[in-house]
Amino acid sequence: GGTGGPGVVQVDEGQIAYFGPLTGGVVALSEISSLSLDPTAKPPHWVLSQPGQPDLFIPLNAEGADTLFDVFASLPGIRTERMLAQMRAKATAPVLVWQRQGHTRERLARLH
Repeated sequence: GGTGGPGVVQVDEGQIAYFGPLTGGVVALSEISSLSLDPTAKPPHWVLSQPGQPDLFIPLNAEGADTLFDVFASLPGIRTERMLAQMRAKATAPVLVWQRQGHTRERLARLH
């Protein structure tokens, strides 16, 4: 990932920004409540959830998306090996990769 796809990802001072041809937005790394992978989207997307804000959908192949791996690796308690396994898997439904302690899985249910 990280090249040739729609849009551009920028990471700056704890903020993840995605500027796409149809959507975009900014999420504070410290405010992310969950990280999901939606392999059903074309192309597959990361889904970043933040309380009180719409989910941010970032194509895995967006320009600069390769920098997200290091950013996601800093999330408390994330299992990077699980994240990599989910990226390689042939999942047929959105998958919750990480969730901040104390948050529910209701966001993932909305993706189905």
